[in-house]
Amino acid sequence: MAKPFAIAAVLACLCGLALSQAQKTIDQPSKYIWYEAAKINNGKYELFNKLVAQYRDTAAVKAPDAYWLAGSPITGDTARVTIVTFHDNMASVAKMMTAFETIEKEITLKNANFAAQGAEAEAGSHWILAEYNKELSYRPDMVPLAHAAWWTTSLLSLKPGCEYEFNDVVKQVIDVHKKAGDNDHWAAYEIRAGYSEPSILFVTAVRSLADLDQEPPAAAKELFESAPMRQMFQKIGKECIAHVESTYSQVNPQLSRMPQSVIAANPDFWTIKIKEEAPPAVVKKGKTTKEPVKPAALTEKEKP
Repeated sequence: MAKPFAIAAVLACLCGLALSQAQKTIDQPSKYIWYEAAKINNGKYELFNKLVAQYRDTAAVKAPDAYWLAGSPITGDTARVTIVTFHDNMASVAKMMTAFETIEKEITLKNANFAAQGAEAEAGSHWILAEYNKELSYRPDMVPLAHAAWWTTSLLSLKPGCEYEFNDVVKQVIDVHKKAGDNDHWAAYEIRAGYSEPSILFVTAVRSLADLDQEPPAAAKELFESAPMRQMFQKIGKECIAHVESTYSQVNPQLSRMPQSVIAANPDFWTIKIKEEAPPAVVKKGKTTKEPVKPAALTEKEKP
């Protein structure tokens, strides 16, 4: 099964992931995604989780319209956490920045060590801004956001000057998928800042990794394995694509903050499970009978 970003390789299907800060249809792609790739220090994942919990709880009160989606990779650098925010315009990005500042100020009033703990948990982060490209996307709302437990991404760095040629190939691939009637779907974003340009990010959402095991229909295989298609992929891959970085990530509800409509659509997945700590043992006052100490040899014999 060929993909516009796979070129000469046969990769798993890609599906669109979408959320907007204020859009009415939540499963439609927003115009921009502004996302952070944070690197977690060794042994500090639990601390990072606690800091995000403080962030989320404070946002619910001080910035109720601020939402984000978090995912942890199972390939590549697994010490990363990607936190994605979604926006219909650049004014929304500015509003999110203000919200982050408000949240952090409020947390610091309650936790004077918040900044120090953040530096202890994170080894740094990298922010990227990307813009949705409708023409290069194919059925991006195929998997509802509430049921998208995984995503795969392919970030393609293009050689300067070949953007139009690459876009034409993607459009041809979309036409072939339509003709084949298969289940492929994806969202495409053009990188605007924070990464080398020109670059295109293809994003896929799936309900489970098992969805990636589905074989394409025979008609799709026949179309994509034809000599003209293989020649087109080989040509564009050689002449236009400089680098491809693919990642599989698991959506992490514990690190995300989703609208109530998303949570209500799939509560078993999105509702955060809080670990209950065992109550402290009650020590009764009065005399206690000590158990006699047994020889080590006897203790070993009693073990099953």
